[in-house]
Amino acid sequence: MANTNQLKYIIEPEMKRIFCDTYCAETLSLSNKQLQCIFNDMEPDLVAVSYEKGILHIGEITRSGFMGQKGKDFHVGAVKKIFEAFSKFYLLRLDKEGVLQRLRKYYDISIISDIQCHFIVPEGSRFIKALGYRAKLFDTGVMSLDTIKLDKEYELLMIQILMNAKDEMGKQGGVSFIEYR
Repeated sequence: MANTNQLKYIIEPEMKRIFCDTYCAETLSLSNKQLQCIFNDMEPDLVAVSYEKGILHIGEITRSGFMGQKGKDFHVGAVKKIFEAFSKFYLLRLDKEGVLQRLRKYYDISIISDIQCHFIVPEGSRFIKALGYRAKLFDTGVMSLDTIKLDKEYELLMIQILMNAKDEMGKQGGVSFIEYR
């Protein structure tokens, strides 16, 4: 599998920073064990609090599908991530009070009264254009679609990492790839 660790350790933190700036929120630092305990064995990519608005933000971040797949907008992995995020968020919202109660063991969030769930992608993700009926998942109130505009340097770095991954996978045989944009 292609090395895309830089996406997780460079691009994802920048997306979190921009998200938190947008929502006037602070990320909460929690270990994987704490995340699993609080969120019923699930590990969200983002847990942040808007203290002024009393909102706990839970997010799933994906860069998958940014460049589409096999020269088309549709991307199987990214669509799978949407369905997984929707399922997680649906279950978490059913247990809203339990989630808040378990989180209070680690943080003073007594003013938090609501949970908002977000599916977060970089602006320009091609797979978003090809969702079709799946886009209705964002109309249910379970989760919102948040597009993050990365600074040009981060966007170019992300594209380079994705292109390198495609090249690496192409050398392993199988799929042929076309240039982005």
